Amino acid sequence: MKELLKEALIYKARYYIAVFFLLAGIVAIIAAIMNAIVDDNSGGSGPGGSGPLLCTPGELNMEYIDSKFADLGVFTGKQNVFIESATTSGIDPVLLMSIAMHETTYGKSPAVLNKNNPGGLMRADGKGLMTFASLDEGIQFMAANLQRLYISQGLVAIEQIGNKYAPVGAKNDPNNLNTHWIPTVTRIVNSFGGLSANCDQIASGDYAYPTAPPLIVTSSYGMRTHPVTGKPSTMHKGTDLACSIGDPIYAVDSGTIAVAVKSGGGNYGHHIIINHGNRFTLYGHLTAVSVRLNQNVIKGEQIGTCGKTGRVTGPHLHFEIQTGDIYGTREDPWPFLQNIGSRKEESDLHSEADESTGREDEYK
Repeated sequence: MKELLKEALIYKARYYIAVFFLLAGIVAIIAAIMNAIVDDNSGGSGPGGSGPLLCTPGELNMEYIDSKFADLGVFTGKQNVFIESATTSGIDPVLLMSIAMHETTYGKSPAVLNKNNPGGLMRADGKGLMTFASLDEGIQFMAANLQRLYISQGLVAIEQIGNKYAPVGAKNDPNNLNTHWIPTVTRIVNSFGGLSANCDQIASGDYAYPTAPPLIVTSSYGMRTHPVTGKPSTMHKGTDLACSIGDPIYAVDSGTIAVAVKSGGGNYGHHIIINHGNRFTLYGHLTAVSVRLNQNVIKGEQIGTCGKTGRVTGPHLHFEIQTGDIYGTREDPWPFLQNIGSRKEESDLHSEADESTGREDEYK
């Protein structure tokens, strides 16, 4: 009897131990999945996570384009209308397609279904959306409108167009959805095989923004109380810029990748350093690093995604300017960021916008 009781107790103990380890394993798996969702290190799942903007001068990837237009709702089979309309108006066909896809949720919005309006264009009197007799007419007008209000004004980059087409902070955008316009259109462009024109102007001004504008500083360069340790009089060697996990991070200028840390990275977390010849720029706390060592990048190219890796309290971009050597002398980045060439343009565009609609004029 004692032996049977002993065996029963042993069996029961083994059962509970097995259940404990099984539950622990399940918890570990769930935690790993949640961590991957919250802080994806595999390439970024947020806007712009598809990598750097593709651009092949003078070439359209018709294989990609035809496959995309095989099942696109009202846009199915309309690729040639987009191409002909864009060519007539002197703009990039892929850019025209991508903006239309974004504005209509790939041909499903009421504006395009009921009004043949693929660009979400407003009437001159401000009383609602424009209506066109046919979808072809709507596409042609959208192309001509982009040429008149953007391309002819020297606004050819996705960033430049987005800042005017869907200005951040517009009163008709209470949920701040316009912040996603630039990275989403970039991702759609890549899905069509990339741009075919203006490849040397994909970023505006003398320098590009490291994050989507407007730049929001959360911690400036200089002495401060450390946000993690609480230690007073700690030197902050860069400028922290607000961003959300998965948001695209851009090279402010052309150069060569001098450091590309895709895991670990100490206090900086996953980070990148670009050699610009006369200075280095550092981009820290990234979720994903999309470039490799010694790779050449161009101004405005996406190099990674925003994150919270390293020693941080939350997601943001830590941006540094270094001189001399890598991790050498640091300079205050803010004067540099303030002088980004496109800043004055954007300020002017915002001041000209119709406050009631958040749009630049009668047709965006």
